[in-house]
Amino acid sequence: MLRILDQGVLSRAEHRGAFMPTISQLRDGSLIGCQHAGAGLGAPDNVIEVLRTDDGKTWRNQGPIHHSAKADGWAYRGPHITETPDGRLVLTATRFEASESALFDPVSEALHRPEMLLFWSHDGGQTWSAPEVVPVDLPPERYTCNGTGALVQFSPDRWWYPFETWKPEGCELPPDQKAAAVISTDQGQTWGELTRIADDPTGRLHWWDLLHTRLPDGRLYAMLWTHLYGGKQDLPVHWVVSADEGRTWSTPVPTNLRGQVCCPIALADGRLAAIYNYRHEPQGVRVAISEDLTTFDLEHEAVVFDAGAEAALGDPVNDSFLAEHVLIGFGKPQGLQLQDGAILTCFWCTTGGVTHTRWVRLRA
Repeated sequence: MLRILDQGVLSRAEHRGAFMPTISQLRDGSLIGCQHAGAGLGAPDNVIEVLRTDDGKTWRNQGPIHHSAKADGWAYRGPHITETPDGRLVLTATRFEASESALFDPVSEALHRPEMLLFWSHDGGQTWSAPEVVPVDLPPERYTCNGTGALVQFSPDRWWYPFETWKPEGCELPPDQKAAAVISTDQGQTWGELTRIADDPTGRLHWWDLLHTRLPDGRLYAMLWTHLYGGKQDLPVHWVVSADEGRTWSTPVPTNLRGQVCCPIALADGRLAAIYNYRHEPQGVRVAISEDLTTFDLEHEAVVFDAGAEAALGDPVNDSFLAEHVLIGFGKPQGLQLQDGAILTCFWCTTGGVTHTRWVRLRA
């Protein structure tokens, strides 16, 4: 049985939105968070912000870690912070070419050109380096590549950076969408090896928003929002697992979760929690527990956010699924198990017309 312990706001401002928060627990037990913020989910002014807390409940916004999009011509999204063995912090994020047009065009289905990034901090996240671009060896005229989940350090040297593909502006073909990762064997100095995690050669299945967790036995387990291209139908959330440090992956297996973005959280007792977007009435964010990595206890799941009338914001430009999805009012839930055994989750949402980020702490 899941029990909500307490909850609160990560970051809220009346004049702009906050999106896609993540929280990391460092080796000393302290917490640090990050998010992107701007006029909208895919707005050209989005910047990365760092969030701090002293007690795990009250959070303060440290502010942007880099220049605004107006200054450097990029819009930034989807950050994660990871601690390295030598005590440095590394922040992964994706930036997109900023322009007056929307980040994603629901008519052409094209995405602005992105770059996957690393930022470095040597002072506990107070200051950050200029971004370093992580190269991906795929044809740029056919693919865009944006990061989807946190960096994984399988060893001090072997690092794994997950991403998903889409299609760039000017490409007239349907998107060749897949979940994949690039690997570094020198602590992020260079990147070479590329591994495919989920890929349907027919183009029928799309594997979106891969998020992952390390199981107690060391395997890397990942969940994927699974969508049928060309319509509005989602399949159940699927999972894959790797037993060789992210080199090869199992065939995707469906769960019983009717969700979209879904983040797995490995628990110390061997069970698995999953926090996911539920986009059926009543829409919101839910957390469920599984004993076997596949079947989740939906009867006893917890609703950590009820979207109500603000599940979507505005009217789509056409009746396609992608046009509707760019107007969502909540999403990208993530979480971790704290050292005291509690589950800490976070997500972005909209209430009273203000799009902001929240946290909820639970006990399983």
